[in-house]
Amino acid sequence: MNAMPSTTRERLISEGVRQLLAKGYEGVGIGPILAAVKVPKGSFYHFFESKDDFVVAVIETYAKSYRELREATFADVSLSPMSRLDRHFEDLEQELMECHPSGGCLYGVIAQTVSERVPAVRKAMTASYLAWEQGLGDLLTLAQSEGEISADTDPRDLAARIIDAYEGTLIRMKVTDDLTAFGRFRREFVTSLIITRI
Repeated sequence: MNAMPSTTRERLISEGVRQLLAKGYEGVGIGPILAAVKVPKGSFYHFFESKDDFVVAVIETYAKSYRELREATFADVSLSPMSRLDRHFEDLEQELMECHPSGGCLYGVIAQTVSERVPAVRKAMTASYLAWEQGLGDLLTLAQSEGEISADTDPRDLAARIIDAYEGTLIRMKVTDDLTAFGRFRREFVTSLIITRI
């Protein structure tokens, strides 16, 4: 999400990503977002019915951006499937390092701070996670068909475990400032899974 926002709606969403990453769902109010973007309250309600509607739009925009990046990487047939997976996480790692310590995964931050009483936001989060898991699972299935990972591996389960580990890695990086955590994650969930061909 590095493109410069242009329209008022895009500016609001871009600022929403920034503040949600920093403060989580409960810590974000509409007032500070409007002040940062320098638009009147009426402009906000022209685009969004409520805070929850706004947060859903932020999640959907964030998910679309990362889905497009992921799909472009996963479609690169010049790389093996597991090399594409590693490139995906290499790209995410690079972005995290550029944004450290304020960066992170919006999904993880919101998931930890949103109440179960906000069904629309939880539904958007669930859809985003499932789409990511589906994309990873499809790539892992391809890797399996090409003999890169074990035939005993369940690609869908592995995709879910990779996402779980990724989110845990980001939490550790935030809490301990351990920038080596991402390297461990990539070794465990990419490098160590590849079958060595003799």
